[in-house]
Order: sequence, then structure tokens, then C-alpha cells
Amino acid sequence: MPCQSDLHFGRTVKSKHPEPQPAKLGSVLFGEIPESIYSIPESIYSNDEIPESIYSQINGEMVRQAALRTKGSGGPSGVDANGFRRMLACKSFKQSSTRLCEAIARMTKTLCTQYIDPTTIEALIASRLIPLDKGEGAVRPIGVGEVIRRISAK
Repeated sequence: MPCQSDLHFGRTVKSKHPEPQPAKLGSVLFGEIPESIYSIPESIYSNDEIPESIYSQINGEMVRQAALRTKGSGGPSGVDANGFRRMLACKSFKQSSTRLCEAIARMTKTLCTQYIDPTTIEALIASRLIPLDKGEGAVRPIGVGEVIRRISAK
């Protein structure tokens, strides 16, 4: 059974995140959805200021180095920075570690250069909510994101 302070924190954090509003009738599509609605104009997600060639430099070694510089707790998956450092930089895993670094590099390049439907990467961008006691009954919700996302961002 949770203790009273846990219940208090849970209620306080929940009160800081209001319930979602119901959908407005004018914003709901009915019937068959035309295929054209799924084609996103390139101008929405392309950035002419950053040349795409800069992302081609991302490789497994860069991912390994980023993992070595990453610290902190894990997100919803529970794998913290130490766990990723071990998987990506430990020589015990031999080629598996190298292949995982290369796979994360390919994923990072894809995320940087192509439009990705946000629903397909929900697990990557998920966060774990932790209540931080500010004293006098005040709570600040802290979101802890997935370590793999932090490694990719570096």
C-alpha cells in the first residue's frame, strides 16, 4: 500500500496536468480520409539553413563517444546512462556493441533528415515523470527522457 506522502505527490502532480479537452466537432474528420492528407509538404520539416551533408558524418564511433559523455537516470525503459555506456562501449560485447552503435547512428541520421510520423517514435520520446518535493507541500514534476534519445541528440 502506498504511503500518504506518495499519494499526496501523485495527486499534486496530476493536478498540474489537466485532463485533455474533448475534440471539437469541426476538427474531426468523418468518412474515408483522402491519401493527400498524409503527404506532408517538405517545407514544414526541411531546414535550408543546415545542409543535409552534415548529418552524413554521424557514425557509430560518434554514438559511442556520445554514450561515454552521457550521464543520468533512465526514462520509462529503466535503462540508465551506465547501462547504455556498457552496451555501447564495453569491449566484452565485441561486434554486438559496434553494430548497435551503427544502428543508433542510422536511426539518428534518419530522424535528422526525414519526416517521421510521431506516433511511430512515441517510445523514443517518452518521459518518466518524477515528483520533486519543493517543501511546504509543493511539488515540481520532473520529466526524465530516454537515454537513447539523449545520446542521439548529442
